[in-house]
Amino acid sequence: MKNYEIVIIGAGPAGSMAAQAAAAAGKKTALIERNEKPSMPVRCGEGIGRKGLATTLEPQKQWIKSGITRARMISPSGIKVEIGNVDQSWILDRQTMDFDLVKQAVKAGADFFPSTTIVSAQKKTNGLYHCIGQDKEFTANCLILADGVESRIARCFGWDTALKLSDIETCAFARVTSPLIDQECCSFYTGGQVAPGGYAWIFPRGGAQANVGLGVIGSKCKAGLPKELLTRFIELRFPNSEVSHLHCGGVPVGRWIRPLVKEGVMLAGDAARQVNAINGAGIAYSLYAGKLAGETAAKALNKGTINHKILLKYQKQWAKNFGKQQDRSFALKEFIMNVGDGFLDRIANSLARENPEKISYLRVFTRTFATKPTLLLKAFKLFK
Repeated sequence: MKNYEIVIIGAGPAGSMAAQAAAAAGKKTALIERNEKPSMPVRCGEGIGRKGLATTLEPQKQWIKSGITRARMISPSGIKVEIGNVDQSWILDRQTMDFDLVKQAVKAGADFFPSTTIVSAQKKTNGLYHCIGQDKEFTANCLILADGVESRIARCFGWDTALKLSDIETCAFARVTSPLIDQECCSFYTGGQVAPGGYAWIFPRGGAQANVGLGVIGSKCKAGLPKELLTRFIELRFPNSEVSHLHCGGVPVGRWIRPLVKEGVMLAGDAARQVNAINGAGIAYSLYAGKLAGETAAKALNKGTINHKILLKYQKQWAKNFGKQQDRSFALKEFIMNVGDGFLDRIANSLARENPEKISYLRVFTRTFATKPTLLLKAFKLFK
């Protein structure tokens, strides 16, 4: 039995940031990861804007694989919309970044337990939380659950973590090496033939490599479909390429879970559904939520007692900032899910004639929602 003040389950960006923040505040902290190494495999396109990353921390040089200066959107019928007005963005090396975040948490004083699977947890009569692993057990005054989209431990405390089929995308990911990859441009492909209810992406990593993947909305998916579609997509666009790191996984695209706090237990990252619902991006959200959860837990803990009112400030602060942004993305996603390929082609056709240097992501979305005033306002606020 190992005794701690704060135990964090899951060593992805949210969990590692929570552990670093809690340990830096002087709390006895444990960071538990079921895999031997965090982010294995990397279920992520690895793209992020500087604004989203800088909200929580400054990027390290070794984390950045490539910089993005342009983007391209391709409609179902193949109409290309070039986007030249792109905010500073990067493709990250998530494996390196996640390793470094764990190291920073350990340097701050957290104990790291890799290859440790927690199978259940409960609150004991003495007020402590008891986490039961396959070969280790832990107690804590406060738990932060950052155990990913599966988030099984949250169910032990009454959270319903089941996702509707329309609120999860089944994704296939691969690393592709080909001389045909445009190393300065991110590409997004839409349409029912490419990725029903979702999209396919090409994110260049430098060195003739790119992260290539696609997501199919759960309500339009069947067993094996994402892998089948991704294989076809790669063969069509990068014939004779080298393909590696092929794997599949789920990405939540629903609303963030409410509440985020129950007594002394908190949710963060994918476990809390803190993901942009329109594009599946979650790195910036997880970094911010993890740090906020760790800081709040440390402030709420005093001489073995948790101040629940202080702990609730985590949800309040999240809702005020990224939470509002995510709610807007969910509303936009719900609309886009119900439009046909013809609608997407018409939007692309009207934008394709414009000067690429004047087109931004915001312009694409304002044109898409031009006839929906409420959604148009959400799009403006999403990109402000």
